[in-house]
Amino acid sequence: MGYWGYIVVAKGDHTLAEHPAVAAFGKGVLENYARGAWREIWMYSSYDHDVADIAAVVDATGAPAMAFYVMDDDCAIGEAAAPSGMYWDGVFTEKCVLSDYPEALPTGYRRENAVAGAISWAAEAGLTADPAKIEDAFAHGWLNHLCDAVGLPAVVHTD
Repeated sequence: MGYWGYIVVAKGDHTLAEHPAVAAFGKGVLENYARGAWREIWMYSSYDHDVADIAAVVDATGAPAMAFYVMDDDCAIGEAAAPSGMYWDGVFTEKCVLSDYPEALPTGYRRENAVAGAISWAAEAGLTADPAKIEDAFAHGWLNHLCDAVGLPAVVHTD
């Protein structure tokens, strides 16, 4: 059995994971990676993830944020928002979600909307997106591919 839980990507320092808006995505922090001025926070799975709200993370940080729910390391569904009120949802890897977790697919989901949303999200975040890489991330990749494609700095591993 693989990882089940949220991965939250938001602007902030190492204390961001303790903020109630981020903490609502899980039962505690599994990993907390730096991506320049951004964080990639892996949360322990919580059965009550309906209380999590990406807009609350945006309000807390004043910057765009993303949160993806990973299902057994195989696929993920998520959402992103920005201070302007822009919102989008995305799916990794679509074939896996459609075959194993079709009920998890967001209503009316279309990859082209996710790609357009990710491009706008990156622009609002002050990042430079690569549309072709974003498309590929949703179709065949993973969250780290999307983070790279929207222009987030690479993960910095510290001991």
